[in-house]
Amino acid sequence: MTDRVDNDTALEEVMEFLADPPAPGTPEDARFGARLRQVLAASIIDDPVDEDDPVPKPELALDDDLRRKLEAAAGRRSSNPFGEHPEGIGPTLGMDLSKS
Repeated sequence: MTDRVDNDTALEEVMEFLADPPAPGTPEDARFGARLRQVLAASIIDDPVDEDDPVPKPELALDDDLRRKLEAAAGRRSSNPFGEHPEGIGPTLGMDLSKS
């Protein structure tokens, strides 16, 4: 597990990792993943609990272009149980229906 840092430092590290990505499976790669999750979480606006609450602001403000880049990087890092089929493989019935 990596040490927690403030959100601004995490964003700086993420930008450095995006410029020079670490090799998969290395400790630096694990740190990149942790920092990336931290930055994305800090940029999300929580819904107010009560309608009288002030409109919340995210801890980190990201422009749309940067958010897309970070979400794309996070998507590439996440494991896909479908391997080469990122949208899934459809229903699997376990039988050959072509002979019916």
